[in-house]
Formats: sequence, structure tokens, C-alpha cells
Amino acid sequence: MNLGIENETMEFKKSTAELKSAMNDICAMLNKHGYGTLYFGVKPNGQVCGQHVSASSLDDVATHIKAAIKPMIYPQIEKVTLNGFDVIKVEFKGNERPYSSYGKYFKRIHDRAEDITPDELKHMMLNNDFTSIWENNPTPYGLDSVDSEALENFYNKSVDCGRLEPLEKYDEEELLTILGLYKDGKLNNAGYFLFSSKEPTVLKMAVYVTDARLNFSDINRVHGNIYNLIDVATKYIINHMNWKVEFNAKSASRIEVPEVPIDAIREAVVNAFAHANYRSFTEHEITITPTVIEIYNPGEFPINYKPEDFATKKLGSMPRNRKILDVLYKSKNVEVQGSGLRRIFNVCKENDIKYEYVLNEYGFRFVFHRQGVTKNAHKDVAKDVAKDVAKDVAKDVAKDVAKNYTIRLIETDYEILNLLMQNPETTREALAETIGKTVRTVQRSLNRLIAAEKIMRIGGKKTGYWEII
Repeated sequence: MNLGIENETMEFKKSTAELKSAMNDICAMLNKHGYGTLYFGVKPNGQVCGQHVSASSLDDVATHIKAAIKPMIYPQIEKVTLNGFDVIKVEFKGNERPYSSYGKYFKRIHDRAEDITPDELKHMMLNNDFTSIWENNPTPYGLDSVDSEALENFYNKSVDCGRLEPLEKYDEEELLTILGLYKDGKLNNAGYFLFSSKEPTVLKMAVYVTDARLNFSDINRVHGNIYNLIDVATKYIINHMNWKVEFNAKSASRIEVPEVPIDAIREAVVNAFAHANYRSFTEHEITITPTVIEIYNPGEFPINYKPEDFATKKLGSMPRNRKILDVLYKSKNVEVQGSGLRRIFNVCKENDIKYEYVLNEYGFRFVFHRQGVTKNAHKDVAKDVAKDVAKDVAKDVAKDVAKNYTIRLIETDYEILNLLMQNPETTREALAETIGKTVRTVQRSLNRLIAAEKIMRIGGKKTGYWEII
């Protein structure tokens, strides 16, 4: 049996021993036509020769495609029998050019893959508006899968800030339809990830004791929708970064100043959720160490561009998820589309905040360097300490303490905190033996953790336990 000749959308490989070159051909066809078909078990002249096909060989093809082709595609891979011979048939399509194979770019010329030149790649990028067809694809989920509280909260915020016309009578179906998130009784992908109660995406958050990131003082993994997780991520950073307390001499009022401006934090968080790649399993990450705050966006950055290009050049917005971004704009999560990175850079410059970013083929990591006033002190610590001091000393002394006092946690404190997280009923004596310190040293550490609102004692000395706050 002969399948004919190879062409710009058809490729033959004698066996899966040619997997790597097959990835280049898939990439080339996607960049040229957006679709194609590839057979394993067929000679270049179209003659079907067959090959051994098992579940593992099909899985091997899928694994190579997942690792090689970026942005990710979802091909149909199946075993078919042609004239008594088993072959593997791979059908694929994609609308997010340019595609790469193991980091290299190819175009289809008749029956072969050729390198794309830098100029061709740049031209392809400039002619791609990054609009996602994926967002409009329907899901199996209807109105019963909507997070009603999140949607109504969005509606109220959007109406209050003047970016959404109020409905005559609030109605979920009408609102979702107006937003372009609901059609024919089903949420599309944008609506599902924005407002579903099915918790479609994941946010990992951790505070590490040292920059080595071996031990942590706090760790969380939260499932939710985009709208809710933006607030969860922002509040987590706010509650775990450093704050200092200043006093206004004229008004005698206290001012709590964050080590990184909240505007910059929120812009980075919203940017991560708005531009992430939700086509595969997606995990956002917040990582806090003694020296940095990192916000990870699981989505590739536009090729040939760097973040500063969007801050210094007149570039329009290049959203991967245009509909998601439009909805976030209406609730004022996004101030001006296309200006997020510019706003972050400007705020950091105005407040002398050092920052950096890391780009790779899987995502984009924005890093704020911390000011180093304390290690992960809650923003209300200084306030509470000032209240306690005011009970016993003169008012002037209390003001001075409130202005300058912060709880400084040391390495021993974090060791003890980790042990208490593992066993809240452990005793001072057991803690001292485990870390090789005296009981008195352990007690001082416990006192600091209590003052820093990291722990609290529940019950008596013999029958009680430590609760981690």
C-alpha cells in the first residue's frame, strides 16, 4: 500500500527512531499552515512498511511532542492498520505561531523542514496578535458551575468604577453573556478559568527560612479561579513581607510602609494570572525568601521581546488571553491594558526597589529584592508591641518604640517553628534536645515567635499545644 508523496502538510517516518526529526517537521508544518499529519511506519516514498506499536510507543510520541513543541499543542495520536501493517498516525493543529522544536524554529518547504531566519521570525511575531482562540472554546460546564459570590463581587466592583454598565436587574446568565464568557448554556474556557467554582487553577505559596530554600516557615497550596486567586496571592505577600512604622510629626499619625509598594506587587500578580498559559496543567507560584519575593507566571513571554521593551517602547498589549484581560480590566484589576510592566518598573524606580526577571521556555518569573528590615514580620507587629509598651512606660517612650521596634527572627526561631509545625505538642525540653540548644535559649525563641504572631499557646503547660498562626 502506498500513501502517495510527502507534501507541505504530510510527513512520513519509517519508525519512531526518527522522533527528533519528526518534531522539527511538526513544528515546520504548524508555522506554515497551522496543521498537518505525520505517520510512523511509512517510508519517505509513501510505501507502508509498518512498525511495532504498543501503548508505550504511543506514549513516547506524546511525551516527545509535549517536551519539544512550544507553545503546547494537543495532537491526536492513534494506532491504525493499513493493509495489514500497524502504523502510528499523528494529526495536529495550532493557531499560536511561532512554534518551536526544542527551542529552534522551522518552516515547511515542500516536504522538508528548514530553519526560520531571524528576520522571518520577527515578521511572524509582529503579525501575530497573540489573541487566543482557545478562550472561546466551550466547556462542559453551565451556570451551576459558576462561583456566584466571585461573579457578583466582580459585577459590583466593575459598576462602581464605571467600567461596566449596570444591569436593570442583576442576572448571572445575562452578565456572563455580555462579558463573552457564556454561550449556548455553557461557559467558555475564559469564563471557566475566571469564575468557575470547580477551582480550575492552582496557586502555590511558600516562605522559606533561607535563600537555600530547604526549610520553610509557611507553605500553602490553594485551588481556585483566577478572580479569587489574584486576591489570595496579593494578600499572602502583603502578610509575609516586611513593614516599617513611621510617624507623621504634624498629624501624630502612624504610617505603615511596605518594603515593596503594594501597587507593584498587585500589578505583578495580575500580570501573571492574566497572561498565563492555561491550556495545560497550570501552577502559579509565590516564593518568599529572606532576600527576594518572586512571582511566577506559567506562560512563555513573547519571543524577541523582553519585559523592558514594554516599559520603554511604544508597544501595544500582546495578551495571550485577551478575553480574560478584558474582564480583569473592567473590575479595575488592570488599570490600562499594555501598561502593567511599565507601571511596575516606574513604581520600583520611584521607591528605589531593585528587581530582576527570569525568562525561560516555560514561564516568566518576576523578582523583587527585599529591603531587609526584618524577616517576614507581620505588618501589625510593631503596632501590637507599641500597645503593650504603652501600658508600662511613658507615652513618649511608647511612641519611640513603635517607630523603631520590629521583631527580628533568627535562624533558631525558624528551626523551632518548623518543628512545631510537625509536632505542635512537643515540649521545650524536646525542642532543646533536637536543635542542640539550652531550654533557656528555646524559651527566648518561643517568646520571639509569640511576639511576632507566628505561634500562640493553647491550654496549659502540660496538656496544651502550640497553634501555628
